[in-house]
Amino acid sequence: MGVHAARVRRRVPREEVKDYLIDAILRGELRADDRVVETRVAQQLSVSQGPVREALRDLELFGFVVSSPFRGTRVRHVTVEELVQVYPIRAALEGVAARSAAARVDNATLGELEAILGSMRQAAARGDSHGHTAADVAFHQAIVAASGHGLLRQFWDSMHLATTTFIISLLAQRPLQELAERHEPVLAALRARDPQAAEHAMRRHIEELGEWILEAAEAERQRGGADGRDSGAQEGAGAST
Repeated sequence: MGVHAARVRRRVPREEVKDYLIDAILRGELRADDRVVETRVAQQLSVSQGPVREALRDLELFGFVVSSPFRGTRVRHVTVEELVQVYPIRAALEGVAARSAAARVDNATLGELEAILGSMRQAAARGDSHGHTAADVAFHQAIVAASGHGLLRQFWDSMHLATTTFIISLLAQRPLQELAERHEPVLAALRARDPQAAEHAMRRHIEELGEWILEAAEAERQRGGADGRDSGAQEGAGAST
C-alpha cells in the first residue's frame, strides 16, 4: 500500500487515510477478512496512529471493516443478502442524483464524464479490471458531485464501497466492455439535460446490477447443489435448491 503515501501526507490525515484504505480495497490490495494493522498503516503513510484509528472507526461505522478483541480490525465480508438490500436504495439515491445533475450539469462536467467513460473503455479493452472499477466509481462519483447535494454524497459514500467490492468478484464473468457500455445511456441523458430520462437511465443501470447479483447467487447455489448430488446424494436429485 505504499504507492500513494506521499499524496496522503500532503492532505488532512483522517479523511485521507480513510480514502487511502478505501482505495486499497477497491484496487484489491485489501480483501474481505484481511487484517488492517494500525501501526503498519501509520508507518506506510508516515502519520501517527491517531488518524489511522479515527479512519478505521469511520469505516467501521459505515460497515466496511469490523473489529474484535481477538481478531483485530479486518475488512468486512458483505453477504449477498446484505448487498441485495442495498441496491434498491442505491438505485433510488443515484436516480435522484442523476435527475438533479441533468438540470444543472455544465460542459466541463460532461467533458469529465466523457473522459472517465473513455478511460473505462480503454481499461476494458486491455482487460484491466481494477482500472475499469476505478473509472466506474469515478463516473458515479462525478454525477453525485454534480447533483450539488452534500447530504446525498454522504449517503452515497456510505454504501458504494460495499457494492463495488462485491461486484468485482461476483460479476467477473461478464465482459468488461459490456459493463463499460452500460454507462452510455446515463451519459446520453445528461448530455440532453433531461432530468426524467437521466433518473430513469440511472435507476435501470443500478437495478439491473441487483438482478445480475441475484442471478449469479442463484447459479452458484445450484452449482453447489449439483456438486452435492454428484457426490452421492442421488435420492435428492429431483429437489430444487
